Amino acid sequence: MNLNEKDKDLLLRLATKLTGGNQTGASRQESLIGNVTRRMVDLGFNSLGEYLKFAETNVEEKGELISAMTIHTTAWFRENPHFAAFQKILTDKLKNNEVFTVWCSACSTGEEVYSFAIILEEFRQANPKFEYRVLGTDIDPVSIHTAKRSIFSNRTSNVHLERHRNHLLIGTGKTEGYFTLSKEIRERCTFRTYDLRDEKNQPDGPFDVCVCRNLLIYFPPAGTDQITRNLIGNLKPNGHLFLGHSETINPSSYGISQYAHSVFSKSQPKSTLKSISTSVGATSEGKLRVLSIDDSATSRKLLSQNFTDMGFESITVSSALEASKFLRLNRVDLITLDLKMPDMSGEQWLETERKGGLTTPVVIVSDVHSADAKSVIDLLGRGAQEYLEKDRLFNKRSRLKDTFLEMIRGHSVKPKQAKTRTAVPLSRPELILIGASTGGPQALMRLLRSMPPNSPPVVITQHISHKFAMPLAERLATIAGLQLGNAENGSPVLPGYLYFAASDEHIGVVEKDGALVIQTSTVPPINGHRPSVDAMFNSIKNNNFSTVALLLTGMGRDGAAGLRGLRSRGSFCVAQSEEDCIVYGMPREAIALDAADFIGNLDEIRRMLFESLNLRVKKSA
Repeated sequence: MNLNEKDKDLLLRLATKLTGGNQTGASRQESLIGNVTRRMVDLGFNSLGEYLKFAETNVEEKGELISAMTIHTTAWFRENPHFAAFQKILTDKLKNNEVFTVWCSACSTGEEVYSFAIILEEFRQANPKFEYRVLGTDIDPVSIHTAKRSIFSNRTSNVHLERHRNHLLIGTGKTEGYFTLSKEIRERCTFRTYDLRDEKNQPDGPFDVCVCRNLLIYFPPAGTDQITRNLIGNLKPNGHLFLGHSETINPSSYGISQYAHSVFSKSQPKSTLKSISTSVGATSEGKLRVLSIDDSATSRKLLSQNFTDMGFESITVSSALEASKFLRLNRVDLITLDLKMPDMSGEQWLETERKGGLTTPVVIVSDVHSADAKSVIDLLGRGAQEYLEKDRLFNKRSRLKDTFLEMIRGHSVKPKQAKTRTAVPLSRPELILIGASTGGPQALMRLLRSMPPNSPPVVITQHISHKFAMPLAERLATIAGLQLGNAENGSPVLPGYLYFAASDEHIGVVEKDGALVIQTSTVPPINGHRPSVDAMFNSIKNNNFSTVALLLTGMGRDGAAGLRGLRSRGSFCVAQSEEDCIVYGMPREAIALDAADFIGNLDEIRRMLFESLNLRVKKSA
């Protein structure tokens, strides 16, 4: 079957739309057209239009179409010098005692993922405390299916693979001629389909190493820049980016530095341990000091071990009175507090110390029952910066370390005066959207107190344990003087009501028959969160309703891209300023994307918001 020139042009333009890659070069075009034509013949289609219509309505066939449009060149241990650099990085990271994570972002049929995993497994066997995980992603679902099966032909001829033969399981009988990887390796590798241009459905990072080899050469400059920023955004502060040996970028344009040939190191941000320690006068060894207050000897031991492993100096005390005595003579950078203690409750102690002038960030670390949730929410509004269940602290150390460092930095280091924006809305908002994470409960209580009775509907996505979501929603509605609305799918969004994402669902707002209604979704977490701020912001598709969107304190970048999208569609967008955030991550990412019309502290944001409520409502076109 031969396609006419019009069909060929249509197919090449569609390939660019679906994959983002350039479709230039005669051999590339010939390969793509040949792949799709063979697929049409196999399925009995004589018309490209009919085949594309079928692929559009058939999820499995759409995956086959994308597979036909993409390049699958891969090999075991390709670009071998990268593995020498990789082993050096492993040696440097060993002392961190964290799970080492790798993201192979264009993994094809899995050989790249398993090559890195073999090196990691050998390192684990030599260092029993070491642990690792590898994620492989690719836009091609057919290749991902092959990678998940992890069955490969013995015809693979690779001298480097032969050196690691003891990690292979060689087939016999019906499986003769094939091999797979050891169970230890396979159980630490996961795969999923992912388009590197997708800013919503991000992988669950951050990662120590991101690998994207020999992919950028197929993209135009704008696509290369978008993918590079996505990869760097998913790296840990000291993470490394591996590109193909034939690919070049300007490291200074991305705030990274050259580590080895086509290997780059992410620049250490100001909030790193060393720079914070210098600023706040940490211990003589340069470590930040954490005081943990807990009456359980077992918990104190675990807390001490966890904070020591994170690189902090850990001090533990068994009572509130002992903590007060220690603080009279010593300075600490962070305090963790159990709530239930015999001589004085954590709640009583924190209230007393705050009245006495204590300004150190306090994280409640406790196992609280649902009946105590309101007390925790009250504390988050009056003196504590965050609440963590003990299991989460013990199991999520790598992520929490960055959160703790940001909290300490926000408290101890006065940021440089940022260039602020003080634009004002052009009309009275008909809808207010707010996203927040770490430090959010306290910020929301400050921002929303005593809202006017005729306030536009307020819709909130706050990253918080589901155990505390509804108590926080109830508390915010009371403080704001608004009715707590029904946040279920299809519920009307009405003035004078507050709506809160309180379940394991994304929440958004859509227009239906000229009115606003709640829309919920159980699609996978976005930026590692469900509910996600980006999901809420992205639900607003037009300007028929005047919207003000606010992104407040929080770790990570959830909400930043969505805020930028809202601003591009005419909504008025606001980011909390650095000096006012408990953790500056989410607003910082939004400001970097030029997503904010207004940047200010909560008092300034509140004044702007209340002034906007006196404006006239914008009339829809």
